[in-house]
Amino acid sequence: MTSTLSSSVDTVENSLDQIERVLDASDWSYERDGFNSVHCIIPTRWGEMGGLFTISEDPEALQFSLTLDVKPTPIRRAELNELLVMINERLWLGHLDFWPGDNLIIFRHTIAMAGRFEPEESEISAIISAATSAIDQFTPSMNYVIWAGKTADQAFQMAMFETTGEA
Repeated sequence: MTSTLSSSVDTVENSLDQIERVLDASDWSYERDGFNSVHCIIPTRWGEMGGLFTISEDPEALQFSLTLDVKPTPIRRAELNELLVMINERLWLGHLDFWPGDNLIIFRHTIAMAGRFEPEESEISAIISAATSAIDQFTPSMNYVIWAGKTADQAFQMAMFETTGEA
């Protein structure tokens, strides 16, 4: 029984160490807490966002969440939820959630770790990249809905508009 408990603790510690190595390589601030988690600050085009990596032992998984600096208003929640559905249809990794109780929009992604010793650095980097790409591309569309009164479709179309070259 002791070896199973010890190996579980070692797996969590090694996974957290791996996350910290990726964050160190990017020169991003982070802090480990006593609850199998690493809190971090991740720069995006729209400012620094608070991230959280959490290791779960049952089920064995690594979850990453990044809180967006977007402030939903109650009157625009239905339109915002419609926009999030449109955005999530485009995301290959992760998804955006609106948590009305906390009035937060977050990006979340989970990696199943069943039987694995630790996540790969490339997996951790891919999650961070997917989150920052989604935030960089879609934060303005969320603000269009919330503050400019645009419909979800109008805001989504603005986010999908891409320019080429420089003016």
